[in-house]
Amino acid sequence: MKSVLFVFQRNIYPKTSGYPLRASRWLEAFAGKAKIHVVFVNAREINPGTEDYLKGLGVESFKHFHIYSLRGSLHSLWFFLTRALPLQVGFYSSFRIRKYLKELPKSDLAVFSERRVGDYMRHVNADQTWIDLCDLVDDNYRTGASRMPWSMYKLYYMLEWPLLKRWDRKLALRADRTFLVTEYFARMLARRLNGGAKGRKVVAIENGINIQLQPASAAGRFGYYFLGPLSYKPNYDAVIWFLDNVHPYIPKEFRGKVIGAHAPGGLVQRMTEAGITYVPFVEHLDVELQDYGICLAPMISGGGLLNKCLEAFHSGRIVMLSPRASTGFTNIQNGVHAIVCDKAEAWLQAFDDVASEKFHWHPEQIKSLVEGYSWSRFNQEADDFLQ
Repeated sequence: MKSVLFVFQRNIYPKTSGYPLRASRWLEAFAGKAKIHVVFVNAREINPGTEDYLKGLGVESFKHFHIYSLRGSLHSLWFFLTRALPLQVGFYSSFRIRKYLKELPKSDLAVFSERRVGDYMRHVNADQTWIDLCDLVDDNYRTGASRMPWSMYKLYYMLEWPLLKRWDRKLALRADRTFLVTEYFARMLARRLNGGAKGRKVVAIENGINIQLQPASAAGRFGYYFLGPLSYKPNYDAVIWFLDNVHPYIPKEFRGKVIGAHAPGGLVQRMTEAGITYVPFVEHLDVELQDYGICLAPMISGGGLLNKCLEAFHSGRIVMLSPRASTGFTNIQNGVHAIVCDKAEAWLQAFDDVASEKFHWHPEQIKSLVEGYSWSRFNQEADDFLQ
């Protein structure tokens, strides 16, 4: 039986957002078919239930390394100055983790989840190494910085994106296989490798449907929602941008709801004053969204295949999204499957078109956009390697 080592950059349980969903699918694709060893490199504590989840999959061993904020920040600065590493990569660099990985027995395959732990590829003994970059963050940061007002985050994005672009190329050249969440990003990375992506070296594997939402009620035409953790900067920026530029001017008959954990107090107050319902977490998403038929994704940074959009399309909902958010879907037709809006004026026109029924809502046509999106591709990749 072959052995597989997984190096995860953060928690993978419970599977409630994009990273845990994708990372856990890789793990589950190999579960029961190979000897699995897991290493967590995390700035947070391991979530309750993780150990039981791993034992249920038959994982032979796992190790958790906690990165402390002060030490990680000092490492970020040191590696930024000495090796020109991206700040977020330097934050997760640690001598004790390198030492632990070097001492592990040789594996048939080492799988790295995300670029932040990519530097550890040099320290594992494995016949093959794979890395799942998910998306190209440098492209997200560059786009986000161009649309942000001046702030520390804008400066951070401007410093990071050139370093990340070079870093991702370096990782893709080093790894035997590199995976991304969309064809858009896979083609972009393949071009950057200057012919070094022959065969199946760079591969796009799209996410599947996590939650199968029931269609919205007829009242959903005037109910819009935003879904996603607000501790994630692109989500936070999207909601702030919408509140500043769109919400004050949309027709009064529309009602809004935001569902997402870890919203700062100031943002919660703004949403309350704007008449938008805020819910940190819900057990039954179907019930909560029954009368909300419009999914919003006004992202100015971030990218890849947004799970919330994928699930909204699958339920036949109207999806209003920015060009940045639309990059995850290869066959999207504006005005047919969704409404793609760039500037505030386009968003306001979209709400007017929905209210006046100029936008013809055809749920079955919307559903057709995401036919074939499945998690089974992860199992196919694992089976091909094991066989």
